[in-house]
Amino acid sequence: MTEAVERVQEGQGSLLLLAGEAGVGKSRLAQEGAATSEGVLYGAASNGVTVAYGPIVAALRSRLRSDPAALADCGALLPHLALLLPELGQAAAESERATIFEAVRCAFAHLSAERPAVVVLDDLQWSDDTTLELLAALAAPLREMPVLVIGTYRSDGLPREHRLRWLRNELRRDGQLEEISLEPLDRDGVEALLGELLPEEPSPALTRTIHDRTLGSPFFVEELVTALRARGSLRSGRRGLELVEQDEVPVPDSIREAVLVGIGEASAEARESAEAAAVLGPQLDLALAAELTPAEGLAELIEIGLLEERGPGQAAFRHALAQEALYAEVPWVRRRELHRRLALALEEGGGPSLEIATHWRGAGEEARAREALVEAARQAEAVHAHRDALRAAREGLELWPEDEAEELRLETLGRYGRSAELVGELGEAAKAWRELAAACERGSDRAGYAEAQRRLAAIYELGGERDKAFAARRLAAESFAAAERPAEAALERLAMADHHRRGARYGEAIELAKLAAAEAQKAERADISARILGLQGVVEAKGGDFEQGLGSVRSGLALALEHDLTPVAAELYQRLSLVLYDGADYRQAEEALDTALGLCRTGEDAGTEVACVTCLVYVLRERGEWSRAAELGRELIESETAVWVAEGLVGAIHAFEGKLSSARRLLTASRAVSAEVGHYNMYCDSTTSLAIVAAAEGLEDEAATRTRELLARWEESEDHHYAVWGIRWAASRHARNGRRKDAQLCASALGQMAAAGGHDDAVAALAQAVGELALLEGDADAAAESLSRAVELHRNLAIPHERAQVELRAGVALAAAGEREAALERLCDAYRCAAKLGARPVASEAAKEVAALGESVAQRLGSRAAASAEDVQLTRRELEVLRHVAVGRTNREIAQELFISQRTVDMHVRNLLGKLDCRSRVEASHRAGEMGLLS
Repeated sequence: MTEAVERVQEGQGSLLLLAGEAGVGKSRLAQEGAATSEGVLYGAASNGVTVAYGPIVAALRSRLRSDPAALADCGALLPHLALLLPELGQAAAESERATIFEAVRCAFAHLSAERPAVVVLDDLQWSDDTTLELLAALAAPLREMPVLVIGTYRSDGLPREHRLRWLRNELRRDGQLEEISLEPLDRDGVEALLGELLPEEPSPALTRTIHDRTLGSPFFVEELVTALRARGSLRSGRRGLELVEQDEVPVPDSIREAVLVGIGEASAEARESAEAAAVLGPQLDLALAAELTPAEGLAELIEIGLLEERGPGQAAFRHALAQEALYAEVPWVRRRELHRRLALALEEGGGPSLEIATHWRGAGEEARAREALVEAARQAEAVHAHRDALRAAREGLELWPEDEAEELRLETLGRYGRSAELVGELGEAAKAWRELAAACERGSDRAGYAEAQRRLAAIYELGGERDKAFAARRLAAESFAAAERPAEAALERLAMADHHRRGARYGEAIELAKLAAAEAQKAERADISARILGLQGVVEAKGGDFEQGLGSVRSGLALALEHDLTPVAAELYQRLSLVLYDGADYRQAEEALDTALGLCRTGEDAGTEVACVTCLVYVLRERGEWSRAAELGRELIESETAVWVAEGLVGAIHAFEGKLSSARRLLTASRAVSAEVGHYNMYCDSTTSLAIVAAAEGLEDEAATRTRELLARWEESEDHHYAVWGIRWAASRHARNGRRKDAQLCASALGQMAAAGGHDDAVAALAQAVGELALLEGDADAAAESLSRAVELHRNLAIPHERAQVELRAGVALAAAGEREAALERLCDAYRCAAKLGARPVASEAAKEVAALGESVAQRLGSRAAASAEDVQLTRRELEVLRHVAVGRTNREIAQELFISQRTVDMHVRNLLGKLDCRSRVEASHRAGEMGLLS
């Protein structure tokens, strides 16, 4: 605590949490720490009244009471702050959650501009969720301003789902968790506290009795001392103050009993005021309390220490446990009457709706409580406090009788659904939208029914339930059309067509696109018409009509540009890239994506931007720019955006590079999600890449299973291009392993795709498959001819990894046909291409094939290739040690030369002897020279 206070005096703030069981003195410690600063703001959460931003608003308001102009310099953010503090003037008509958070940060910055400020937020175990989310957002900015925020909370009995646990995890993850856990006092601590509370030193017996009875709770100690003194239960003894005879004066057994004993000696007015104060809550407005009870009684409660003043016109119970004990003792009838009077007073004074609702419920008037809860939900939603809106709406709906104020109930149900959706409670959101849809259907409200089905579809998509989402969208489209809202119907059909596109059901997608186009035309919506043309073009191209598809997308793009529809143009450029890379034109695809990203960044279409980035990762991967692709993919994963797509694309790169462990992990995760959501492209991509991993690990049966799964999924689709690279790899692998039937099935599939699309990469893949089958049948000449044809086709394609694989297989076929020099040329080209990419498995295999032809790999390809050819993978340090060994240095001399320990050199020598399969240092030197490792 002292350290945090010292830091804030030096200009570095922080968020400090004080945790402990009830009664251990968290609030007192926080206030003692705050007392060292002149600028103290105090706010607290109240039990049972979770007002959005409640503690933060109370803290800021505590400053405004003494200085109404304290926040006048907040500039453009002042209207947004006025949404929380109406006394600041005209509130913003519209705002966003991030803007409100920034407004609060700005307020703290202004309040600490002249001197450091300390903000005490008490009893956060009762706080609203939005305040806790705001604290998480403020933790980092606080370090740049002289503001210390001290938050206290009870750690005992904190529910597992409490948002405080989330806050602590967020702070811990960011390395910003500062927390002090307060434990009950030991016997020495109790003795020290008694020394402050009593006029004389306590005797050891009294200290022991009070420690045993209170279990070291400071609050219980204080209340017990107050009760004992009020009842005359203490006397001076030989070793200090002690209890009178136990038989005459029983010691209170609980905090509740101690509080009641302490108040028992107060006046009747004070006891009456204590009841009213207990009904008001742990914190109270003295002016409001004075409307219910004599001011003299309130003054007496402050005098005896039951209440403490907390700023002008504000007071609080010295401890919330005292309020709880007194509230339980208020007679039922009087309690209800006090709640009713408080609710009326708060309504008249414009108090918080949630607090009003709490008092109406305490008064037993559920109808009025429901009205206040509905208003509280509306107010919370207006300031983007969605968890608090959800809670208020839920409580209001629970109080709703059947067939009463149905229109308002449906409005509240919609608010409940929106809030549940925004905080991630998808099950609750789905229930709300289903109930709302059913109610609209009963009332023949077609537009309302369609809106509910649309929201339900979005919920299903978030949960990965694509088929349910499609069904909901179909109902929405039909109802929008029946309600004469053609634009909305067109948007739903467009989404349905895109669903079929992702599942490679292109015929159905085109039919839906045509229906959507007619409705868009009826609505005279150029933006929707352009988007439909873009989707239709992608589907046409994937369905085999590349030129028609390219023309449709370009028509849509021209329409978007003609009407200056920037976000739509960005989407259309992304669609254009899909068509181009389906036609294996990766250069133009990348240019289209760069243009799309530029347009996205001028607008606010995050969805299109993410789609562009994922497509760009794929295009860069195909073009061989693996470092950039992997970097973009990792950024997507770290930002938790399109994670499973990025995992699949990055996992494939790892597979190509020979990083098999990480590749398998990423690809398995991606394949699971793509299978669940029915995403055809990523399923094919991840399945093929997993087959590559399995083959590299020597698991040929698993690799064969994966390729059969790929072929089966292709047969279910209407795809004429995307699976080309996977089926090409599968055909080659099956043929090499003697699986003639599987290789023939793959060749047949490639034949269909080449005939339908005619793209060079599909024709090249077919040529390779035919060559692999010829090689399997022993016809080396035919194999060499077909595979050489595949190489020639790849010269015009910017797919270097695939080209390296094809060149490798062409080299093998040429060697089998006796064309040694041509074979070496192909194999060397394959090695250089793969090595440049970092594709170690392909490079290693090419080097081995060169060695198999009796050539010196070191002379042809270099020392790295020689090591690769013999599966010798020496580390940089092992190579350094090997070169010193080769010139005759001892391990001691090598250690001195490389500034490492001799034991480390011993280890490296053992490792390199094993990797080179040599028994002596001399033999290892000769072998290294032969392999070109000493150059």
